[in-house]
Amino acid sequence: MSDIVTAAAAAVEYDSWVRTDDGRTIPQSSADSRIQSMLQMLDLKPGMRVLEIGTGSGYSGALLSKAVGENGYVVSIDIDADLVERASQLHKQANNSNIEVHAADGFAGWAPSAPFDRIVAWTTPDVLPAPWIEQAAAGAVVVSPVKLADVAAANALVRCVVGDTFENSELHPGSFIEMAAEVITELGLPVRYVNASLPVDGAPPWWISAHLLHEQPQETADRLLDEVRLAAPQPEFLPVDTESRLAFNAFVLAQTDSPASLGGPVGWGVGVATSDSIAVVLPDGAGLTAGTSEAFDLLAELVDEWHELGEPRHDRLEPTFTKSKNGWQVRARLRVTTG
Repeated sequence: MSDIVTAAAAAVEYDSWVRTDDGRTIPQSSADSRIQSMLQMLDLKPGMRVLEIGTGSGYSGALLSKAVGENGYVVSIDIDADLVERASQLHKQANNSNIEVHAADGFAGWAPSAPFDRIVAWTTPDVLPAPWIEQAAAGAVVVSPVKLADVAAANALVRCVVGDTFENSELHPGSFIEMAAEVITELGLPVRYVNASLPVDGAPPWWISAHLLHEQPQETADRLLDEVRLAAPQPEFLPVDTESRLAFNAFVLAQTDSPASLGGPVGWGVGVATSDSIAVVLPDGAGLTAGTSEAFDLLAELVDEWHELGEPRHDRLEPTFTKSKNGWQVRARLRVTTG
C-alpha cells in the first residue's frame, strides 16, 4: 500500500464510520482493506482534487480527505440523502473541512467543482459516464467498477488515465452495487438487463440475464429460469477459490459473444446462453445448466481454452472503450502476447 494511503488509514478509525450508535454495520459498507486497495490505484498526492461517486459510510471520503491534505479537496456524491446527511455529520465531527458531500445522481458528476485530478466510484454505471471524463483534468486517473457486457453482474474494475485516449488502462476483479437514479432497496435483484426473475421467501430472488435473450419473447426467459432453478448443479466444474472464479468470469466475458448470468439462493454465476439454453459457473465452482446442451458445450470449451492459456487473470485482459450515447462502453479482450 502506498505511504499516503497507509498514513490516511492509520488516522481514520474504520468502525466509527461504518457502525451505527447501536453497533450495527450499515449495509453500504465495504471492507477497509478493499477500500484502501482501490484508493491505492488512484496514485493520490497531496493537493489533489478528487470526485467520489458513492458516499456510503463516509469512510472512503475520510481517507481521501486525509490523503489529499488541507491543500486538496474532495467532492462526494450519493443518491441516498440519508447517507449524505450521516456522512456530513461525521466529517464535521472529524474536522474534515476539505470535503463536501452532496445528494445527487452520481452519473452527472459534479461540474461546479471540476476539473478533478482523480475520480473514484463505489457504484457500477452501465457505461463509463461522459460527465466524469468531461470533468476530469488532463492526465486524471479514474478507478471505477464497470459492466463488461449487457448482462447483469458482468462487472470488473477499470483503471484508466484520461487523455486523447484512455491510456495505461487496466482491469481488476471487483464489483459494487449498480448505479441508479433512485435508492436501491432490493439488493438481491440487479437493476439492469434482467430478462426474468422470481421472488423467493427468505432468500435472494432467482433471476436470469443473457445477451441473446434480450431479443427473445418473454416466455423464453421465463421457461429457462423455471428450468435452471430446478436443475441440479454439477460439482467441481471449476476451481472453487474466488480469485480463479472471478478470473474465469472475466475471461468468458472477453471471449464470448453470448454472455449470460443468473442469480438466486445458490448465489450468482457468469457463463453463456443461447436462445434456448444457459450454462454458468456458481460461486462454489459447480456448473448449472438448463435447456439444450448447446450452452453447456460452449462453456466447457471456454473452460478448456482457459486452462490451455494458463488460466489467465485480469492482468492478461485489457479494456476497450467505445463511445456511446451517454459515455464509453467498456469491454474486455485478451491481451496479445509475443514470444
